[in-house]
Amino acid sequence: MSLIAELKRRKVFKVGGAYLVVAWLAVQAVSIGFPAFDAPPWVLRVFILVAMLGFPIALLFAWMFDVTPDGVKAESGATRASLGVYMAVAALAALALGWYFKGQPSYRAGDVPANTAPSVAVLPFANMSGKADEDYFSDGMTEELLNVLAKIPKLNVAARTSVFEFKGKGGDVRAIGRKLGVSHIVEGSVRREGEQVRVTAQLIRVADGFHVWSDSYDRELKSVFALQDDIARHIGEQLQLKLGVSELPTARAAIDPAAYDEYLKGRALLRQRTDLPTAIEHFKTAVAKAPSFAAGWSSLSLTCEVSFWYMKMTPAEQAGMLSCEAHAAAQAAALDPNAAATEHALANVARAQFKYASAEQHYLRAMQIDPGYPDVREDYSEVLYEVGRMEDSARAARQLVTLDPYFVVGWNRVFNTAVALDRRTEVEEAVRQLRAITSGIFTGKFGLLDYALAYGRADEAQAALAEVETHWPKDAAFAHIMLPWALGDPGVDMRGLHAAIADAPAGEADPYLIARQDVDGYNADIETLGAIIQTYYFANLYSSKPAGHAMLRDPHVKAKLVEYGFPAYWREKGWPAGCRPLGEADFECGADAKAN
Repeated sequence: MSLIAELKRRKVFKVGGAYLVVAWLAVQAVSIGFPAFDAPPWVLRVFILVAMLGFPIALLFAWMFDVTPDGVKAESGATRASLGVYMAVAALAALALGWYFKGQPSYRAGDVPANTAPSVAVLPFANMSGKADEDYFSDGMTEELLNVLAKIPKLNVAARTSVFEFKGKGGDVRAIGRKLGVSHIVEGSVRREGEQVRVTAQLIRVADGFHVWSDSYDRELKSVFALQDDIARHIGEQLQLKLGVSELPTARAAIDPAAYDEYLKGRALLRQRTDLPTAIEHFKTAVAKAPSFAAGWSSLSLTCEVSFWYMKMTPAEQAGMLSCEAHAAAQAAALDPNAAATEHALANVARAQFKYASAEQHYLRAMQIDPGYPDVREDYSEVLYEVGRMEDSARAARQLVTLDPYFVVGWNRVFNTAVALDRRTEVEEAVRQLRAITSGIFTGKFGLLDYALAYGRADEAQAALAEVETHWPKDAAFAHIMLPWALGDPGVDMRGLHAAIADAPAGEADPYLIARQDVDGYNADIETLGAIIQTYYFANLYSSKPAGHAMLRDPHVKAKLVEYGFPAYWREKGWPAGCRPLGEADFECGADAKAN
């Protein structure tokens, strides 16, 4: 009789299968039950070891004994087969012991520093309402819970953009946790019915995939902030932080459910960067219904600011948007001056007013309040770039994409500084990352072309344009006309050129105008784009060599530098390479171009 047939006759397969099912259910139960009774982690690991060792023992007993109507009887015979079974049982037992003592990298002594802070990622909660158009509500709950957790001392929280990269993709939470670099994952679901909301949440340990804690909540929408605070408190306790009530974020006042709903709709549109005018209207409605809602005011201010990059506006519309940004930031500051989003909004207002030193101070305070808030780090890197502190901006950008590797605009910051510092490897890395994350970002498409153009590398620029025309022919229309002109082709149709400049996305015509050293054209284009983009005036020129540096010596450019507040910042904070003071009242830039 073959070994397989003998194993079947002695019911070894049946016993093994039944044991695995029972053991798996038992481990799942205790992985939830043990933490509920504050059992130390080693207790669960010992339980799993015992369960693993029990498997080969069960197989051995099934082989050696048979249950008959006359009782348990020892099997006999098949000596050679028995030797093979005994060896297999011994191997399984050795594997179990090896797992316990050597195979748990997250628990091995020395692998993780003793003082390493717990870390967590909140995966987008599932929308259980049955209505796809209510994703904004479940996404908003995810984002709000993430924000509350980020305020817990000693807890590192994965950035919003990175966790939303995994929305709807499924997958093993252990693999997702490793990609995000966290020790624990929070996942759950949201069901909303009228004024009632049910939230289920569970905390999963990435190392082994076991549930540490889970719970369900049924609340009225008016107490939604208390619900989020409660979930955050339980997660903090389960992660064994030394937290008391005093260490948790201050409880937030209840909010009008209608105002909160408008706020979440606005946040969803702001996150997607789609239909920003509607997002602004949602935020305005939210603060009209709940005037003391500071987060609604700060979100309104931030949305008015970012709209400059996604909407074409008349000068009157630009003035209105700047007024909206400043008013909303002031309201947020009056209501919640110690919020990171408030400081972020105030910084953006200061920068739009060309008060770069004040903006820098607000950005730094926002990062101190919430070190895990990626958007403010992006703007901090941006303002450093704008004033010519390229190395500092590059470091800040690298810190940002380390914190949030899926943050598109963060890689845009890496790209900008790499171009300014002529670091080809980093330029190519940034373009590669941008294309991998999204196909829509302009820098991902035109980055290599802009880099070549900044340094006057004609053959390289033409090859890059050919690639853009192959993959994104509609986007390349303006560059198809402007590149030959920028490279000195005298046969360009000037009427077509003016149309191409007008059709180019905000700020995208500037590299071509600079390459041609068209001071009047550059000044006119920047002037029409408004204060948000005018802050790029110096960086655009500084990043283009030698054309931009030569333009810095033009008196019309010098006048714009003064108008946009750059010398005031440099006198306080230090001068960038290529610029220097001339006495107490004058200065010059483009000194390197003069030397050449």
